[in-house]
Amino acid sequence: MMQHPTYDIRERTVNDSTVIELSGELDLMASTELVACLDAVCEAGPSRLVLDLRRVTFLDCSGLALLCRIRNRLAGGRGRLLLVLDDSRHRRLLRLTGLSYTFDIVTDLPTALTRTSPPGRTDTGADGIT
Repeated sequence: MMQHPTYDIRERTVNDSTVIELSGELDLMASTELVACLDAVCEAGPSRLVLDLRRVTFLDCSGLALLCRIRNRLAGGRGRLLLVLDDSRHRRLLRLTGLSYTFDIVTDLPTALTRTSPPGRTDTGADGIT
């Protein structure tokens, strides 16, 4: 696991999925440092990229921009992005910014690894936000 001042990142492969686990703060500093790493992952052309954000403690507009960048890069290569997100604050942020319907969001990793529904559909979280 690479150590950084505000975040940690871990990459692994599970079956046909590339799983990236992020923890800590996904802010301007982290996003700036992560862009090259995540661009390289997208360049490899995974058919399914799962971003596990359950341990992200802070998410701001630069973090949202990074998520959109990854989604757009994968869409160009016909890859699929799934977000694992169970924090009601982050789900609310996606909803308020109009992004909740542009991402395939689930609340746990096993669901992300087996999900077959079309991208853009979200599961309802405990807060009732879709």
